[in-house]
Amino acid sequence: MHNADLSSGLSPEHERVALEQPDGQRTFGENQAFWVHDEATGIHINGHLNTCEDIGVFAQRVAKLSIIFPDGRTYIVRETGARSDAWTVASSNLSCECIEPFARWRCAFNGVMQDITIQRRYLSGQPLDTFRTPVSFELDARMAAPAWINGSFTEGGLGPVKAFMGGERYEQLCRVSGRLSVGGQKFDFSGAGNRTHRVGRRDLSATPDAPRMLGHVWAAGLFPSGAGFGFQTYPRPDGSILWSEGYVVRGGALAAAEVLRAPWLRNYWTRGEILEIVLRATDGEVFEITGETVGTFIGEMLPAPSAGDQIPLFQSYARYTMRGETALNMIERSLRRSCIESGEGRPTT
Repeated sequence: MHNADLSSGLSPEHERVALEQPDGQRTFGENQAFWVHDEATGIHINGHLNTCEDIGVFAQRVAKLSIIFPDGRTYIVRETGARSDAWTVASSNLSCECIEPFARWRCAFNGVMQDITIQRRYLSGQPLDTFRTPVSFELDARMAAPAWINGSFTEGGLGPVKAFMGGERYEQLCRVSGRLSVGGQKFDFSGAGNRTHRVGRRDLSATPDAPRMLGHVWAAGLFPSGAGFGFQTYPRPDGSILWSEGYVVRGGALAAAEVLRAPWLRNYWTRGEILEIVLRATDGEVFEITGETVGTFIGEMLPAPSAGDQIPLFQSYARYTMRGETALNMIERSLRRSCIESGEGRPTT
């Protein structure tokens, strides 16, 4: 499929890396991210490259990279660097290069990551810095569906969640192949994933135009036949839905879909949680998707005045099943701790 079929009407310029911050827009930033999964081994790689928009070095990128094995082994690195150019976004050791807009990207890493596997942290009695592991990978990502421009299927666009999203944003399902080396152990890597790009101003707190972010569910999946799905949904304080939007992939094209059921956070499990997703396309066709979480990296906690209002971020991957097909892909969720623990205010859809 040619890249013109995958751009959803966006120009190739949308894929260019932002190297300069607009005058007077201190909170204007850019993020490029990828979530990829190896079907044979169940290994998950999640990488984010964010601008340093608030400290006067916009062209530099903060990389957040995690690798999770299905047996619980977990590796992370946080680093800052400035090797980006118009078509390559990079930190010190992580880079993502646009080979062909909306069609092909190449991601690579060669550095040292920290092994934060829970058993090693708590049973060894040694400092965390002891467990440093050399890691490298080279991954070729070929887009397998058109870009989902967030808000494009909803009257009013992103509306109240534009500040949460961080401006204009799109994402694409992809197929990935390459090589991975962790501590000298080498793997051929082949599977599916999801990549994202957003540019704009992000604010997770309350503003005159939008409420404070209180949680979300974001998931996507791509199956061997080319069928796929994706959605995002956000709650109000009372558990009703503030904003949601979804899609399914049919015949290589995106079709808008209503989110009828989403797997909101109900516990702090990092694996083995059963997921239920139901989407309904605009022509009435219903898609039921089940899944089970395979691994999770628990990211930063969004601060709040009280412990119950704090919002933990769970970045997970899951094995999904839809209409007889299975595949690994991503799910990211957050919710107020009081909702997770008591159920009060947790959305029911």
